[in-house]
Order: sequence, then C-alpha cells, then structure tokens
Amino acid sequence: MDKRPKIMLVGKGSGKSLFNFVPLSKWLQEASNQGTLFLDTKVVCSKPCRGLNLMSFVEEDYLFNPCTGYHRVYWNREWHQHQPWKMPTGCREQEDNPFAVGNKNVGLGFSQEIQDHVVVGIFYDRKDYNSREYSLTCSLWSCGSGYFEQLPQPPLPVNDMPPVSVDGVLYWMSEPRLGQSYERAIVSFDIAAKIFEVIPCPSSIAMWDPRSRCHAFVVELLGKLCAVLSNSVADELDIWKWDHGLWTRAYTINLKFWPDYSLATNVVVPMAVDLTDGRILLNTGRKLGLYNPFDQTIENLLALDQVSLATPKVQQQRTGGHLKCHITRCEDVPRKFSPWKLSMAPCENFATPPSASSGKNLLSSRHQYVKALNSVSPKVMPVVPMLYEESLTYYPFAARARVLFS
Repeated sequence: MDKRPKIMLVGKGSGKSLFNFVPLSKWLQEASNQGTLFLDTKVVCSKPCRGLNLMSFVEEDYLFNPCTGYHRVYWNREWHQHQPWKMPTGCREQEDNPFAVGNKNVGLGFSQEIQDHVVVGIFYDRKDYNSREYSLTCSLWSCGSGYFEQLPQPPLPVNDMPPVSVDGVLYWMSEPRLGQSYERAIVSFDIAAKIFEVIPCPSSIAMWDPRSRCHAFVVELLGKLCAVLSNSVADELDIWKWDHGLWTRAYTINLKFWPDYSLATNVVVPMAVDLTDGRILLNTGRKLGLYNPFDQTIENLLALDQVSLATPKVQQQRTGGHLKCHITRCEDVPRKFSPWKLSMAPCENFATPPSASSGKNLLSSRHQYVKALNSVSPKVMPVVPMLYEESLTYYPFAARARVLFS
C-alpha cells in the first residue's frame, strides 16, 4: 500500500465539468501531451475528509469527490445577504494568502456519531483592526440530511486560515487583532454536540505582539491537531501537537536556506507527513516540497508559478474562452531528476533556433500568450495542488434542503 501523500492538481474544467482533476504523477509524466485549462479565479481546497474535499470560491463552495467526479453546491448565498465587504485598511495578508478566500472561513468535517459530513461557515460582515470590532455570522449545513442551521457566534473571532477536522471536531486559530482577547487560542466545534469551545495554545504561540511578524494557524498531521507558529524573522515553523489534552513540540522546520519557501514572502503550510520516510509536505500555494526534518533539506516536487513562463515550447489554444496550454517537457532534463522533481529541473535549451519566418510567427504567438496570461490576476494560480483520498463517497441529492433558524 502506497503511504505517500496523494496529490492532485486542480485546473479549470471544460464543458459541464467545473474542475479538472489530474494526479500530480500523471501531470508530470504526461505534460507533453496533456492540455490544461488554467483557473481564472481563486480557489481554496481543503484536505480530504472521509473521501470528500471542499472547494471554495469567493461566492460559492462545492463538495467534491475528485476520484468519481461527484459534487454538490453546498452553500446558497440567498441564505445570507451580506453587504459588500472590504479588507481592513493597511491589511494585505489575506489578499496575498493562497489559503484564504473572501470574507469567510469555511470548514468540512465528519462525525462518526451522526455518520454525516457537515460544512461550517463563518462569515465576516465587518473587521476593524483599529477598534478591534467585528461582526460575523455562523452556519452549519448537513451534507446527508440537507439541514441548514444558523449557529451561535463562536466564543472568539477566527483568523483567515482554514480550519482542520480531527475526530468529529473542527478547529480554527483565533484572531488576536479582534475582540477583547489579546492572546491566541484555538476555537473548536464539536460537530455532533454542536458546541463551540476554546483550547489554550502553547505559551509560545498564545503570546501575541502587534509589532511581531509572527502569525499562527492550525493544521492536521498524522491525525492530530497541530498549532503552527510562523516566524518570518527566524524563517522557522514551530509545530506543536495536541494529544490527550497536552501540547508537545512535534517539529521545527528551518527554512532560512530555502528562499523559495521563505516565510518573509510566503505562507508555508505543512500539509502531510510522508509515512515512508517521515518527510513533511510543504505547500506555499505556488510550490510543493518535501522537507526532511533530519537534514533540513527540501526536495522540490512542483513549482506552479513556473507553469506560466512563456517559452517557445508552450503553445496557446483558446477553448471556450479560457486559456489552454500544452506544456512540453524539455528533452534536456538530466536523468538524475526523478519524475517528482521534473518541473524543477534546470532546463535552458528548449529547442533549436527557428527559421526567420517561423520565428516571426512564434514571436507573435508568444506575445499573444503572455498577454493572455497577464490578463489573469497574479493572485490566481494556473492550477492548485490538493490532497485527496481514493474513495467512492457520495451523498444522494436531497429534494429540498430544510432550514433551521436558532
């Protein structure tokens, strides 16, 4: 049994398909003959939860099984008529954060007790970091029964990083810049009991200084809740594991020698642990790499921001109004680079120099390609990496969703 993390790349779908899901290994091996539609809007993908993934746009969210193509729109905006929302003045981290989208923080969880997936959404109507005032609503949607229910407000405001699901409980990191508390804590929601609670963070993470460049979030690693402190000055990720009601330090990830993963310019999220060798999968939204905690090295798997480089071997084709690119592998990639590292291998000579006539056409095509790429927001990556599970999980479509208001 393969114990390595399973990774798919999510691209724009064609026809009636909203997304195109391609396993990373297949995408790398067949890059020369596979057409990929670039995403034209920001998408945030959750980790798999009992076979399903949550795919979030600014205005819509979808429940997907990428192995079967099953999907449902779980959220209907007519339930919540929010006023247009703007980022607080001087705050740019969410705009540049590939793991945050819009004014919401949405999580997918599963409860063994009720045998159902649920989606919990926290929507901000207002944030003011100067006055520390905020306004939000919170709702729950049951994937199996179709129930929609308004929930009480969580005890603390949460930050813009996505929650994690562990053993029937969803967890968020609090936002110390809002509300009455100046310390970080973790907000938990028991899916079956429908109860919010607060878990204290390790002291090194709980302490918050408005002058500090550190930020914190939660992840799930090896089935455990973990709290992460991202220190951009030291270029380190400090990871603590919550087990049997106690915090213990699990990892310290040193990134000072890896500028592509620098915390000064990236949000770096530990996504999973490779059970074959203990390496940690890191995701910046633009790059994927396996970090070895023993020798502090990174094996690069993929550089998504290099996909958009205009090269003579990238050919443009318009399909349904979206940019479609055939990305040709370089014949000069050294054999020492494994298929996992193919896109990162040095590759300078793409082809022999074209003739004058063909060169003119090629230059024109290249200019058109660059223009098309530049028309897409730089905050939107052409494809998005996503962990997945091999599963046949799905829910029959309910005739009509039932709504409960507390």
